[in-house]
Amino acid sequence: MKRTTKSKRKAAAPVDLDVLIDDIGALKSDFAAIVSQIKSGAVDHASERAEQLLSQLSERANDLYDTVSEQGAVSVEAARGHITARPLTAVLVAFGVGFIASRMVLR
Repeated sequence: MKRTTKSKRKAAAPVDLDVLIDDIGALKSDFAAIVSQIKSGAVDHASERAEQLLSQLSERANDLYDTVSEQGAVSVEAARGHITARPLTAVLVAFGVGFIASRMVLR
């Protein structure tokens, strides 16, 4: 006796190829839009970070400028005090430094 078994699964509904192609096209465009948004978000984040770093650099540069300016003013006042206290010594030191510098440049 030969036994035949029939599949108990129901036949699948016919697939509409055009609908499937349209769905894949929509999926593709949605994926492209998501990737684009991710890229622009990354660029925006990088831009924000760059602006923050630039701001920090600017603040540090301003602080350094202020410190150097203050230190320069203190040094000028100290030099002025020494020159006022000993003018002849200051002139002789300036002459000596100028003479040595001119000899080094001429070589």
